[in-house]
Amino acid sequence: MRAAAHAIQLMFMIRDIRIMNITGVNLNLLVAFDALIEELSVTGAARRAGVTQPAMSNTLAQLRVLFEDPLFLRHRTGLTPTPRAKELAEPIRKGLALLQGALSGSSFAPESSSRRFVIATSDYVELVLLPALLRRLARVAPGVRLALRPWSLHEAPPELARGELDLMLGFYDKLPPHHQEQLLFSDEYVCVVRRHHPSVKTRLTLAKYLQLSHVLVSSRSDSPGSVDRALSALGKQRTVGARVSHFLTVPVLVSQTDYVAALDRRVAEVFARPLGLKLFPPPLKLPRGNVGMVWHEQQAADPGQRWLRSLIADVASAL
Repeated sequence: MRAAAHAIQLMFMIRDIRIMNITGVNLNLLVAFDALIEELSVTGAARRAGVTQPAMSNTLAQLRVLFEDPLFLRHRTGLTPTPRAKELAEPIRKGLALLQGALSGSSFAPESSSRRFVIATSDYVELVLLPALLRRLARVAPGVRLALRPWSLHEAPPELARGELDLMLGFYDKLPPHHQEQLLFSDEYVCVVRRHHPSVKTRLTLAKYLQLSHVLVSSRSDSPGSVDRALSALGKQRTVGARVSHFLTVPVLVSQTDYVAALDRRVAEVFARPLGLKLFPPPLKLPRGNVGMVWHEQQAADPGQRWLRSLIADVASAL
């Protein structure tokens, strides 16, 4: 318990915030504050903390008394934190993370653990990484279970901050605050058409590429893909004939139509022979896609999560 007390005291030392008597503080109030500063909504914070909305409203009233400040002001769009709340946010978040690490212990025994890890990922990562990961788990941690949730957006899912997810694996852009990351591997694009395509024989030129209808993988109808951004830099655009939400749909669609698709090589090579696909280098310069691992800082010190992240990184390095 000394480590836990030290963690809580530490959060009040940062940025010269006055230290209050820790024995007089209900630590659940600090958990509620963290939920409120993340959600900026009493309803959202209540859902995240697993309590009713009236209970969270009552907790907010206690927080105002504790810190002698309104903390959150109500507006039509939600709550707005006061300067005092903004000042408290970071040290409280770090203190809770330290406390969580202290209470969870300093060791994890994978060979005897039956822990369940929840991971958000795309069908691409499931195809490329999951088989090797499950083989490794069967050898070193046969009781550990994985629960995968679909996630195809190029951003960190909000469930990471709520503690409902352990990890996100996949493509992503800029991360929000308080998230951490590790690059796992990268992949390059290839263009795929069916073997007996009537107009694509031995090579795929840019002119021919632009004449064809394209399949685009995107979960948002207004989101341009990497190909669109590269073409825009050349002052050109393509015709997207079909926009789908899953990578593994693309090879089947291309094999039965005259569409073309830019697809990650690891996926294309799996389906090229069984579906009768031809692979071509893209007729324009396209960036490599980086696949990474993302987690929230509140989970960073957890021994089980540290072990899982290390295992996934090791499996990915063999790709």
